[in-house]
Amino acid sequence: MKLLRRILITLVVIVAAFCWISPAIVLYFARTAPAVARVVPTELKDLSTSPAPGTKLSYFGYDFEVPWSDLDQSQTRLFPEKEHHMQMVWVGFHSGLKLFVVITPRKEVAFDYSLLKLVYESTPDKIHYWSLIEGWGYRDAHLLVAKWASLQSIGDPGDGSNPAETGIFNLQSHGYNGFQYGDPRTRPNILHLSLYSEDSKVEVKFLQGGYYEPAGVTQPEINRIVQSLHRTTANETPKSLAASSN
Repeated sequence: MKLLRRILITLVVIVAAFCWISPAIVLYFARTAPAVARVVPTELKDLSTSPAPGTKLSYFGYDFEVPWSDLDQSQTRLFPEKEHHMQMVWVGFHSGLKLFVVITPRKEVAFDYSLLKLVYESTPDKIHYWSLIEGWGYRDAHLLVAKWASLQSIGDPGDGSNPAETGIFNLQSHGYNGFQYGDPRTRPNILHLSLYSEDSKVEVKFLQGGYYEPAGVTQPEINRIVQSLHRTTANETPKSLAASSN
């Protein structure tokens, strides 16, 4: 009987310690979370599109327009990734600007748009000690961990910077919803777009470390790409590597 009592007391102490230590660990993570974990999606203030002469591009059954006409075919490469059904293309311009486009089937996407939106709306400020004691606060903690992990792939491994720190913006166009990571007015080396449709995810990464234009890519130029993105229609000629100047 005494042994059983000792075992019960030990278990109670262990459970009590866990209930106290676990929230403390989660709170420490929340309070020391990187700055990017505190950024939540906001609406774009500039919805205009660039009217500049440009180029129509077509890859893997998707078309979009870029407001530049200096496409460098020698720096453009297609990389179909058969194992995970991903399709990728590097697009180079004589200006030094590069685009990296990745198209992933919906079934291969880890997070869909609605789930990712929920994840991005989580912040460390939503996590409190008593919410953790009561249990429901751990949901916010799990969302915050998922947010931090998701945003790691957006950053620049070269210098450790992350464009999402300057803003995450909601995107919407014909048949697509998604996010823009980075405020172009801050002229980051990388800007990243993620667009979700019913059957795929389309990502566009702007690499402007070598771009000679001092202002970098502008919001109206980004909007031109987003608003023109669509599946190749029957009356359009699909091209694996396209460039027909407007």
